[in-house]
Amino acid sequence: MKRLTTAKAAIAALFTLTFAGLNPAAFAAGPKLHLEEVVADEASIYTVAVEVVGPTEILLWDGQFHVADAKRLADQIASSGKHLKAIVISHPDGDHYDGASVIVERFPGTPVYMTAAALEVFNRNAEKSFKNAKARTPDLLPDSLVTPQVLPSMHLTVDGEPVEVIPDLQGDMPTKLDSFLWIPSLRAILAGDLIFSGVHPYLASSSEKARADWRESCRQMSDLHPLIVVAGHKKAADDSPDVLKFMDRYIADFEAARMQSPDAAALVAAMTKKYPDLALPRFLQTAANAAYATK
Repeated sequence: MKRLTTAKAAIAALFTLTFAGLNPAAFAAGPKLHLEEVVADEASIYTVAVEVVGPTEILLWDGQFHVADAKRLADQIASSGKHLKAIVISHPDGDHYDGASVIVERFPGTPVYMTAAALEVFNRNAEKSFKNAKARTPDLLPDSLVTPQVLPSMHLTVDGEPVEVIPDLQGDMPTKLDSFLWIPSLRAILAGDLIFSGVHPYLASSSEKARADWRESCRQMSDLHPLIVVAGHKKAADDSPDVLKFMDRYIADFEAARMQSPDAAALVAAMTKKYPDLALPRFLQTAANAAYATK
């Protein structure tokens, strides 16, 4: 409850900053920051990493999954000639940090950050999870993991422009470990795995309560009235804030279908009928199996 209250207070403060405290002259001059994305393919479950790019600095949100995409990301940063200030990992799930060691190897000394809650889970689970994944797909993953640090502040800057980490909300993790990045000057949200776009969301780790809390996370992001929302996994090219409505609706539809379906197969059939064009149907199957196991 304390964590949720803190997150709500942070968002309320950011809402005030966004609409009351910004200098209109800053908009007249155009935004100082822009976003560049590296989106993986289906084999890497459409994982997204985002560069927040300023005139001389880059802040990286998530570190990609597989080696090939991490190298592509590192090449893109290197070609800019700008300083990689830090890597911030949105949540402790390997598809968002496994590739980070490739980037740190390319840019030695770059700090890698997580929230304290996320880092606690990382330290408990990451090494074993990484070794198991490396044994299954040795050519896809790097040889080592990064060593993250606790994020020293939720208030960061890129070339002096503020960016804010909103920590530890409910997303695709079993508990409240998913964070998003708010960029006031762009009115942009880098949502990590709070939002999926063009693919079936990963609901397999969520309970009924967690899904209700996840919808609350969507509402908290919506309260910022963003113009841009970048999902943590996406096949769709669009970064429209409409993805917030999609995510909320999908969770609601999944929960309704779960209550009405006698088994996992029926749940999959109902959701496939409602969302026939989404990629990663295995995410839906896994979620249905998990939901029916606890029904």
